[in-house]
Amino acid sequence: MTATELRSPAASQVTTTRVATHRLTRAEDLTGQRPVSGGAARTTRGLDLDAYSRMKHGDLRAVGQLAAPLACALVDQVPSLVTDGPVPVLPIAYKAVRPACWFLARAVLDVLDRERSDAGLAPGRIVRVAKGSVTTTDYATSSAAARSAELDRIAFRLDEDVDGTQLVVVDDVRVTGAAEATILRALATSRPARVVLGYLAVVDGALATDPAVEARLNHGTVRSCADMAGAVERGEFALTIRFLKRLLQTDRADRAAFLAVCPPTLLHEILDGAAATGEEFCATFAAPLADVAEGLRSGAGAEGAR
Repeated sequence: MTATELRSPAASQVTTTRVATHRLTRAEDLTGQRPVSGGAARTTRGLDLDAYSRMKHGDLRAVGQLAAPLACALVDQVPSLVTDGPVPVLPIAYKAVRPACWFLARAVLDVLDRERSDAGLAPGRIVRVAKGSVTTTDYATSSAAARSAELDRIAFRLDEDVDGTQLVVVDDVRVTGAAEATILRALATSRPARVVLGYLAVVDGALATDPAVEARLNHGTVRSCADMAGAVERGEFALTIRFLKRLLQTDRADRAAFLAVCPPTLLHEILDGAAATGEEFCATFAAPLADVAEGLRSGAGAEGAR
């Protein structure tokens, strides 16, 4: 996919480049199949929907699968990221528990850093854009209006100086553009050398008018928290804020099935992540968090059962 040039709202008014490895325009793009003559269907080589769903829920193997082509697209379409002196800086917005796009950005940056190292250039870094709060609802299932209202309610703050750097905003999918606009507003007072937006997929056309597209992608193959047990057992699971909220919102049987394979370190991470997210968050999910704490006390996790 070719890069798209647009204007940045940053104070410096630098040109912003949007790069995406896939463009989703039809309903068939959400199934991995396209209709052919005679009513049959064939599998297409588009976005790996299984890897995408697993990546959103913290599967690090899937993160690596999806990050590699995005990193290649960024290098091909914005070569300055690995040939110019200004370091790439990847801003990620979160309050306490990292989102899936943090791990995606880390994997992308690893590729950029290897090429920069070969050229004798300094490595890049990830910076946190602090969020004042998190929603306890699923952003991906919200309407466009609800998304905009939610993002307007949450305060975003970048404390680190990123002037003169190459800002690379890595995210998984762009649907309505609300999240993109919010992060660019948070960066608006900075003066970077350039701004690059890197996506696994950009939703265009009629699909872009339906915010539920994102939820369909997220839950394409991961239908329950227990579906992520295999990643935990392989040691390839990272706790994300999306998965944390889903774990605390799911039914008790599903939660118990997932917690049964968790080592104590992960149970501690779940409890500590909830605490760091805030008192209101913990109060909302008091009963599910009690289940996690009980599993830790009783040794119901993977290591305790051995």
